[in-house]
Amino acid sequence: MTDESTFRSTTVVMHPHKLCELAVTPAWQGRDIGTRLHATLLMAINSDWSSLLVRPDNTGGRTLYDRLGYRYADPYRNEPGGSVYDLLLLQVESG
Repeated sequence: MTDESTFRSTTVVMHPHKLCELAVTPAWQGRDIGTRLHATLLMAINSDWSSLLVRPDNTGGRTLYDRLGYRYADPYRNEPGGSVYDLLLLQVESG
């Protein structure tokens, strides 16, 4: 069951065919909101693979992504000299 406050506590930024950002407000973390949003989005895009970037110091996010089955691929920079992110990959299982 989801109420309106749940939607106010999440950030979803989408562009055609890609999700740019998904975040759950800290006060709402730990309630499986991010996990459920992630599962719903993966079903909606119906892709064989999912990739994401996470800051190396984002231990909470990394714990979630590890639990969801993502695996570290490589360091990644959006631009030369830019911040380094961890590139994570997930092979999506067919439903």
